Amino acid sequence: MTKIKNTKNKLFVSTINGGSFYLEREFLEWFVGFTDGEGNFNIKITGLMNNTYKNVQFTFQIGLHKDDLNVLEYIHNTLKCGHISKSNNKVNYFVNDIPSLINIILPIFNLIKLNSSKYHHFEIFQKAVLLTNNKNHLLKEGKLNIINYQKEMQNMSGKWIPDSISSKIIITKYWLAGFIDGEGCFSTNKYVPRFKLENHVKEIELYNKIKEFLNVGNLCLLISRKHRINANPTIVLEINKIKKIKDNFIPLMYNNNILLLRTLKAKDFLLWLMLIDIYYKGYHTTLEGKSIFDAIKLHMNKYRLTTNINLLKNKNCIPISKIKDLIIKLNLLESPYEIKQGVRYYRNTYRLVSESNEIVAILENNSKFYSSISDCAVNLNISKKYIKECLQSGKSYKGYNFVYK
Repeated sequence: MTKIKNTKNKLFVSTINGGSFYLEREFLEWFVGFTDGEGNFNIKITGLMNNTYKNVQFTFQIGLHKDDLNVLEYIHNTLKCGHISKSNNKVNYFVNDIPSLINIILPIFNLIKLNSSKYHHFEIFQKAVLLTNNKNHLLKEGKLNIINYQKEMQNMSGKWIPDSISSKIIITKYWLAGFIDGEGCFSTNKYVPRFKLENHVKEIELYNKIKEFLNVGNLCLLISRKHRINANPTIVLEINKIKKIKDNFIPLMYNNNILLLRTLKAKDFLLWLMLIDIYYKGYHTTLEGKSIFDAIKLHMNKYRLTTNINLLKNKNCIPISKIKDLIIKLNLLESPYEIKQGVRYYRNTYRLVSESNEIVAILENNSKFYSSISDCAVNLNISKKYIKECLQSGKSYKGYNFVYK
């Protein structure tokens, strides 16, 4: 059996055979975020009859596509417990031995709390597992408690829990990276790069906290979809403003220039950065840029899975190495947009590329922030034309000075 000690930034684990290892906080936060996205806690009862049963098994489990086997091996090697199973196109990491659950898995989720509704599942799971101490799970009362715990977990699945955990939600960049590894999607809408998180509507409080942490993004509620008539309502967080993506979102994916993502989403992200560069410079408005844009997308998301090779049938799939060469050639061409002081203009003009540019209106010693030139124009009853001219020239209008935030 192992013993585990909680320190400020890590868990110290010592084994009965004299070995020991640390679990770093950065890993733990990523792991908990990944569990919020992909993990499950399960109580399996066999031989159930009236208020008793023959056997009970407790399992912590993470299931992924077989192409992400490496990340499960990383978790397995780091935690030094559990097993990995493979079945067809799926791989599973699971821990179901009581010593590992009590001495490693439970302490992790007590040190770093789950932020999703899985927090409630874990609380019940932990109560059930701890009944194995002193073999209480073998007694009549203990068995009845475990049966009730299992029913409680089943009943709360797919439901919003009224006793909110909002005040307990703590978002960090490592937790967020883990959650994105599980739930994130780097994609495009036509030729506009976007990042999206989508989940059951019961996670609305969590998604509000994520948006607050990112300080960017739009939240919307999807009630139903035509192609998924019986689907549950979902909450969607989407980021598609290029300046916000570059300034707010992308830096959070790194720590000291090391990418925090660990699943195949990391490959999607790096390809997505290529799309962002093409879009930011305006090359997506050219035939050459659009061609490269489309070629990159054939290496992302569903197209990158080895089980979806049929999707590439009859498509001109260009190798990544060749795409990189094409991008080098593309960047030798004069870009449709030019960037002045971090603001995009159509080349050789003073015309702004259409997007929300945060600006500050200064009147004497008072400053007011606006999310776009349009918002500022409406609020101050000043034409957008004059505001743009002031931003370019540095001159004032009606006593106002305007600067980009």
